[in-house]
Amino acid sequence: MRNELQHLARLAWPSSLGMAAFMAMNVIDTICVGQLGSVAQAGVGAAHAWGLSGSVLAFGAIRAIEPIVSQAHGEGDREAVGQALVRTLVLAVPLAALSFAWYFVAAPGLRLLGQPEIVLPTAEIYAQAFAWSWWPALVVQVLRAFFQSLGIVRPPMVVMVLGGLAKAPLNLALMNGWGPLPALGVAGVGWASLVVEVAMLVVLVAITWRTLAAYWPAAPLVGPRALARLFGLGFPLGVQMGTEFWAFAAMQMMMGQIGPDAMAAHQVALNLASVSFMLPLGVSSAAAARVGQRFGAGEDWGTTAKAAIVLGVGLQLCSGAIFWLFGPLLVQPYSSDLAVRAIAASLMPIAAAFQLFDGLQVIGFGVLRGAGDVRLPTVANLVGYYLMGLPFGYWLGLHLGLGPQGIWWGISLGLAIVGTSLLFRIRYVHRRGGVRVR
Repeated sequence: MRNELQHLARLAWPSSLGMAAFMAMNVIDTICVGQLGSVAQAGVGAAHAWGLSGSVLAFGAIRAIEPIVSQAHGEGDREAVGQALVRTLVLAVPLAALSFAWYFVAAPGLRLLGQPEIVLPTAEIYAQAFAWSWWPALVVQVLRAFFQSLGIVRPPMVVMVLGGLAKAPLNLALMNGWGPLPALGVAGVGWASLVVEVAMLVVLVAITWRTLAAYWPAAPLVGPRALARLFGLGFPLGVQMGTEFWAFAAMQMMMGQIGPDAMAAHQVALNLASVSFMLPLGVSSAAAARVGQRFGAGEDWGTTAKAAIVLGVGLQLCSGAIFWLFGPLLVQPYSSDLAVRAIAASLMPIAAAFQLFDGLQVIGFGVLRGAGDVRLPTVANLVGYYLMGLPFGYWLGLHLGLGPQGIWWGISLGLAIVGTSLLFRIRYVHRRGGVRVR
């Protein structure tokens, strides 16, 4: 156990730092737009909720590369590793196109979902600018997952940290205008994402081209049948990520029935929870890689699963303590609106309460992904969020009048059910040995 904890920590901390930097770009967007008022902040939050509700399928589908590459790497099959890289990059092109189109229908989609008319113009402007960044962003994520599955974690981390550092000044320059650059408002924040993602892709390829060339197959096989098989593996992963994200997007829509202040406050609290989520997400990616490699090499991966759960839960308990003790201070930089701050601060103790189960569920999915179990775990999300968590939150928040706090208690129940059920699934899959993914 101790050796596995050390091994996972070495893999996880660069991944967690890189993913935190990636998530920080969303946090920076929310903080920067907060200067324009709660309506603008709510509009950007609604645009993110809408856009990611569709594009999360693409983001999840490309993660099919993780079990393929990690297991093939454990077996020593370099050809399979290279073919998986090429096919996933090709598959990313139509997936990015679908994500791009989804962002362009943000305003009518949000209107159909009953969101306040006052936030729709801002949501539309931001979404149509941000949509362009999905083309390079998806390729960056393919390469990140590829290197992570090989145990190469530092180059993606460096690139994402640099991108996160560049985002704030670029946001402000394009949002408020600087020198010859005109003030573009919320659209400038969206265009800044495109610039940063393109720069990250160029730098990542430049510093890793030797590794990419070493694994690039001499005769890439990317026919329709091969791509269809890859998508058949990735689609359940996309649905798994989608069912989780759609639950949080549904919370955003519920907040819209309360008002713009509740929407903005929810976005603030969710941003903070998402930053802490990057820690167990890094452990989850490390666990998927390590479990896959050990499975491919014919070794027992049970100790790795236990170590990942211990490490992730420990990190989330620390995050929960910070939210509980310092929640009101953490929300202040996001908005000058006292009403938004007050609502967001009231949500932070609830965010502290669900940290444990949030970490447990994401690490559980990572372990199962590495073991090749990519389909049935989605059922846990369907039951936890849609049969229990969201209905309970709707009842508490909108029928009993508990407002945003009631909605957040509902999702906390869903996370608890999902995280607990995945522990039983890991035990079952470990007894069966796992599934070889080819």
